[in-house]
Amino acid sequence: MRGIASIVITGILITLNIVSVFGQNNGVDEAQYFNPLTDDITRRLPPLRVLVDSASHNSPTVKYEELKADYYYYEQISAAREWLEYFTINMDAVGGRWGYDDWSRSAPENPSYYSNYSNLTSWRSAFAAMFYIRMPIGPMIDRRNRINKQKKWIEISLTQSEINKRYLQERVILIYNQMVSAQSEIRIYNDYQQFTLMQMQMAQNEFLNGEIGTGEYTRLKEIETTGKVLYLKAISDFNKNYQTLEVITGMRFNLITVLR
Repeated sequence: MRGIASIVITGILITLNIVSVFGQNNGVDEAQYFNPLTDDITRRLPPLRVLVDSASHNSPTVKYEELKADYYYYEQISAAREWLEYFTINMDAVGGRWGYDDWSRSAPENPSYYSNYSNLTSWRSAFAAMFYIRMPIGPMIDRRNRINKQKKWIEISLTQSEINKRYLQERVILIYNQMVSAQSEIRIYNDYQQFTLMQMQMAQNEFLNGEIGTGEYTRLKEIETTGKVLYLKAISDFNKNYQTLEVITGMRFNLITVLR
């Protein structure tokens, strides 16, 4: 009985383990897996317009030029306010203790001074305010020109930002199409590789049976090797463009490529 019970318990545990593993596999989002041989990459990625807009939004070069335009805008405001530097207000306040000497005259009709001398001390305070205008002719005449120069710097930065956006658009489109082309090459070279592999297997049997010589066998082996190289290169190009597109757009596509 113990043996039968042990077998039953073991069977239950194995069944539960299989169910658990099956549940975990079903829990994985199958949309994350991508097979270039059977799936279409254009149906798994966002539309091309979304990719282009995302690249422009996340581009540090575009952001840099926009920040420069903001900086020149504030410079324009400063240039427009420079005339305030020609108006000056000075205000001084002084307070402290002073000592002074006092000489007395004996009488108005007597011009001589006598030696009556006294040291006196007093507390005094003083306040002064002054306002003046300085009007340099050169800066006043050139004020409008300085403001216009800052406006032109703003236009230059905005134009450079648009140039960067156009460049990103072209680059995203180019990489996107290269990736699509690489997927087509994967499918073509996969079929070619399967054909050369089958051909090589037949050639191997013929070579062992003495039906073909070494030269023919070597030629077929080179064809098979070339097919493998082209197939692996197509996979490498596809992965490279896929990863580059993620970096440029700042997006994570979360596709797990089956082929490596």
